[in-house]
Amino acid sequence: MAVRAVVIGSGVMGASIAFSLAKRGYAVTVLDKKSGPAQGSTAATSAIVRFTYSLRDSMALAWESKHVWTDLRSYVGAAGSEPVADFVRTGMAVLDIPGLLPPTIRNDFTALGIPFADWTAADLERELPGIDTANHYPPVRPEDPAFLAETSERATALFTPDGGYISDPVLATENFAAAARRHGAEFVYGAEVTGLSQGAATGAGRWVVGLADGRTLTAEVVVNAAGPWSAGLNALAGVGSDHGVSLTPLRQEVHTLPAESTVTRSDGSSIPALLDAGIGTYMRAEVGGKLLIGGTEPDCDELEWIADPDSVSMTVRSAQFETQALRAAKRFNDISVPNRARGVVGVYDVAADWTPIYDRSEAAGFYQAVGTSGNQFKNAPLVGEIMGSLIDAVEGGHDHDADPVQVPLERTGGQLDLGAFSRLRTPATTSGNVLG
Repeated sequence: MAVRAVVIGSGVMGASIAFSLAKRGYAVTVLDKKSGPAQGSTAATSAIVRFTYSLRDSMALAWESKHVWTDLRSYVGAAGSEPVADFVRTGMAVLDIPGLLPPTIRNDFTALGIPFADWTAADLERELPGIDTANHYPPVRPEDPAFLAETSERATALFTPDGGYISDPVLATENFAAAARRHGAEFVYGAEVTGLSQGAATGAGRWVVGLADGRTLTAEVVVNAAGPWSAGLNALAGVGSDHGVSLTPLRQEVHTLPAESTVTRSDGSSIPALLDAGIGTYMRAEVGGKLLIGGTEPDCDELEWIADPDSVSMTVRSAQFETQALRAAKRFNDISVPNRARGVVGVYDVAADWTPIYDRSEAAGFYQAVGTSGNQFKNAPLVGEIMGSLIDAVEGGHDHDADPVQVPLERTGGQLDLGAFSRLRTPATTSGNVLG
């Protein structure tokens, strides 16, 4: 009889994990308190594909995942008539500021086979028409007099031509969910988990998953992929006491501006995505001639840490919109700031070092894909694969804590050391923000 697995959370991570487990022969049920897939943080993601992380294993994970995104239809086994999310290859420029990128990143890129180029201010002007190439570091708020200060220092950037974004993150989630269903997985919505227990009474140490409507499920394997609800779910299961890194939800907004002349070049192509921590933003072209803007948690901004994800206001705030719009207008000379705030609100599941936990827990059969921190959407295809490999190994008796599982990177070569994403690690030295 197939091993029963319950995946809690039907965002892109939960759907990808469900697909990976189902095709391995597990009997998979996915539970989500929402009414459909990708209604949590996945719906608010900027879906940017980039490789500029602080840790080499994170770079390798993103590079391998990119190769899945470029062939998503084949990977999920979608028929020609099934809509599939597109990978839009625009390239990505990361403006150099002190301490943002690890000093080894170019050597790491070379070793991993990730193409890159060092851009001068002239390169930025050529590829991003209308850009102000001044180096505005450090970021300040618009009300600070230094916001309007001029500088003669020119910006430089690290450019990766294979960066870009996924056209529709909700559709991408649906693609993984459809693939999981083709392998027998079941998705149950409106299913809020209110109880998680394990003991001899359940038989062979199985988990009992209790739902708010009184239903229960039993499973040998439970996977926490609940996004900003993950810390609460761990507490419900009685796990997490051995974590070396904490998990805390963070409310964030992503905004859009009408900016067709800024984001579209003369040949009709989109400008490269721009990671601009010097002013505290990242930006990319959005469908319909818009500019999408997110924040990089600069020190000058007060962050909104959340106790209860269900209490978060999902309304875009005018003050936050204006701040980000003015920052974008500082970088691009053709940006105007509209009176009406537009964007989406999401809640990040933030690990203390902005690096995820992809691991087991101290309780047998309970696994975690948590702390994804707003920067892991791009890695969703491989998260499913590594969690499947991890669960196979641990359920087969492997001591992952003592001897971390190594996962082959079939498309790009080498192996991924899952010890980098261990719950037991001390906080890694990273950028200290969503860039990971």
